[in-house]
Amino acid sequence: MRPTLCTIDTSCIIALDHLDLIPQLSWLFSTVLIPKAVREDLFKRRNTKKRVQLYLETYAFIERCDDYEKGAVDLLLVDRMFQGMKDRGEVEAIVQAVQRGATVIVDDLWGRELAEKHDLNHHGTTWVLQRLFELGLMSSAKARSCFVSLRDRGTRLPKEAVDEFLLRIGEAPLFRKPEASCDNLI
Repeated sequence: MRPTLCTIDTSCIIALDHLDLIPQLSWLFSTVLIPKAVREDLFKRRNTKKRVQLYLETYAFIERCDDYEKGAVDLLLVDRMFQGMKDRGEVEAIVQAVQRGATVIVDDLWGRELAEKHDLNHHGTTWVLQRLFELGLMSSAKARSCFVSLRDRGTRLPKEAVDEFLLRIGEAPLFRKPEASCDNLI
């Protein structure tokens, strides 16, 4: 059974949009909430602004979400702001997930740690790709090409987790060299 609701942060939308996989989120979630700060961040880029607006207009399962406890977001951001970090999108996604009992899709390590502190079910872009493969919605070759595309565009990926997944599905790893077999030595 698929979780019914998720919130998502900027980096995950950018990665999934780059791979043209935003529509496939409907196989994983009945509703994907895009927080205001995430939309504002995406709207700073002309290409993503047009695409996100198109997603919001085209897909009923993708929704704007502006209803959340703003004071909770500000409180969680205080320490981050002293460190010179601006992670409002991640914090809004987490606060909305807490308030609605949703899963949060977040790649940023600090965002994932914050989600853990709030006992949230949380995943990242890598998990989305793995789930799409497990559901038979993409081949192993397609999964590998998605990871290659993300790596080549400079997207930070959990190297060990990606390589373990690729090896498990019969694909060559991206970040470590395959081990030589004894057959190659003869």
